[in-house]
Order: sequence, then C-alpha cells, then structure tokens
Amino acid sequence: MRLYEFLARRNWPRTYTGKILVVSFLGVHVPMFGAVTYALVADPTPLMDQIDVLVAMLIATLVGTAATMVAMAALLAPVRLASEAARTYLDTRETPRLPTRYSDGAGVLMASVQECVTRLDASLTLAEAERDAIELDRSEKFRMLAGMKHDFRTPLTVILGFADLMKTQSIGDYGGAAYRDFATSIGNSGQDLMQTLQSVLDLSDAEAQREYEAERETLDLVPLARKAVGQEHFHADRRAVEVVMEAPRNLPVNTVRSAARDLVGTMLQAAIARTPSGGRVRLLLADEGAPAVTVIAEGAALQLEDLPPRLVQDSTGFRSGTSDAAGSGAATPTTLRLSLIGTFCHAMNARFDASHSDDGMRLHVTLAPEAASVAIAAE
Repeated sequence: MRLYEFLARRNWPRTYTGKILVVSFLGVHVPMFGAVTYALVADPTPLMDQIDVLVAMLIATLVGTAATMVAMAALLAPVRLASEAARTYLDTRETPRLPTRYSDGAGVLMASVQECVTRLDASLTLAEAERDAIELDRSEKFRMLAGMKHDFRTPLTVILGFADLMKTQSIGDYGGAAYRDFATSIGNSGQDLMQTLQSVLDLSDAEAQREYEAERETLDLVPLARKAVGQEHFHADRRAVEVVMEAPRNLPVNTVRSAARDLVGTMLQAAIARTPSGGRVRLLLADEGAPAVTVIAEGAALQLEDLPPRLVQDSTGFRSGTSDAAGSGAATPTTLRLSLIGTFCHAMNARFDASHSDDGMRLHVTLAPEAASVAIAAE
C-alpha cells in the first residue's frame, strides 16, 4: 500500500492503469539502460562502430515496450471492469454481469464484486418491499385514526364549550345547579375521551409488544459489535480515525438483533463524527452486572448544543459553544445521533449516558439484563 499511497497522494499518473504502466516501464528500462551504459564504457570499440547495434537495440526496445504496454493494459481490464461495475451500480443501480469463472486474483476480484453487488441488490430489494409494507400498514393505521376523529372531537367539543361558559360566567355566578350539571357533563366527556385514547394506546402497546417478543432472541453482542465496526470503516477511514474494539470472548444479551446492531453503529457514527482527524475511537464491551457498551472518542468534547432535550435535563458540566442561552433551541448534527441512540435505548429498556472523561467524549449504554417489554411513550 505504501507505493500506491505515495503515487495516489501526488495524483500522478491519474489512473491506476497509468501507475502500473509507469512502474513497468521503469522496472524494465532502468536495468537495460544501465547494462547498455556499462557495455559502452567497458568496451574500447569506438561508439560509431557500435551505432548499428545500439539502433537495433533501441528499435527492439521500443517495439517490446509498446507490446508490453498494450498487454499490461489488457491484463488490467478485470480491475477496470470491477471498478466500473461498482461505480455504475452506485450511480444507476444497474446490476453488472461480470465473469466469475476465473480463479486467479483478477478473477476472484470480479467474482467478489459480482457477488457483493448481487447480495446488496437483493438486500435493498427486500428492504424496499418491507418499507412498502410498513408504509401500507402505516396508512391503514392513519385511516383508522382518521375514522376515530368523531370519537375524539365530540367529547372535546363538550369539554371546551362548557369550560368557556364556566370561564365567562355567562349563565351567572359560580355555584348554581347549572354549573354542577356542566361539571358532570365535562367529567363524562373526559372519561369517554380517556377511554378512547386508552384503547388506541393499548392497541399500539399490544402490537409493539407482539413484534418485540417475536423478534427478540438471545445472542452474542461481540460479533454484532465487530460487524458494526466493519460497517463504519468507510466513514472512519475517510476521516483518518482509527477504531479499536475491546471486548470479552462473548457477551450474551436478550434483545432484538437489528436494534442492538443499529445501536452500536449509531454510537460509533456519533463518536467518529466528533473525533479529530488522526484520532482514535474505542469501543468497549463489558459485563457490569448487565451488558454495557461504551464508546470513547479520544480528543472529542460534547457541548450543550449537542445534547437532546432529554439529556440536557440531567446534564452537568457541559458548556455551550455559543453565546446563546442553553434553552435557545440550538442543535448540531450530533444532537440527532444522540437522540437516535436515546430512542433505541428507550425501546430496548436500556440506560444511556453521555459525558466527558479524561480521554474525551464518552457514550455509555447499559442494556437490560433480561428482555423487557417495549416502553411505549404514553405519558
């Protein structure tokens, strides 16, 4: 990689094929020029008497060089095809048709790219189908809620109407029989509204619980975290951030696999985004009486604006990066990531803390030791 990085940083030659050809040219001609120079110096024969030999050698060298360059460019075709196939899929999502029957390095490269793109396309197709199903289910739920608007609007109208009459005392001073009747009507309407609302919440709670119970499993968090590190390698490498993982041999948890993987991935994203270029992010897995995930972004620091409202209420020692007050509503890209981590933790019955440490920004999540019901925000 060092030679490639040396040439890539200087952007010369601009193409990978050009780099191969330059290296090949120098590798062939430097020894040849050295040998010819030595022969001319060591041989006492006058230069003019050897000119025909030198011309013949020059012509043969040029012909051989041209043929070699053409052959090298042709041999690099698999690399170009694999690169173009990956780029074309990213741009147009057109699945390539690369040859996969060859067993040498270039053949394995093409076969690997073909398999990766095929698997990725199948995964995206499945994800899109699931998204469409979710959107359809969501639309049906919205239609159901829209059909219940009368059940909400009627008692609310009664409550608000009687409340306005009582507030303005339009039928006399407080304390009469009419006011007692109004209070009874308000209470009955409020009870009807509460029952309707509770029915909706119970339905949502039951459905979420059913989905969670169906998907949760006992799994090892270590390989999931290792996979999350691999998925975030692209972003870390672009920022020149090193990601290291410290974990026991295994760490069993009972939860939903996709939620655990997304939780660790989001924690890594937040840390990588805040870590200075050339810095390091540490992912620590441990059993602290309950499975715990800690991500430390060395050299990074959290500001008050980075914290979502839920964390701001419990935060101490955080300073604002602006002259505005803490409650000004300022936010940063980190705020969204921390909010997403908090949402995952709320759904998994986990506890999330964001703080400073001597090393830098520290994100700590303690998972529930036993699977718990999905918490529904029905406050």
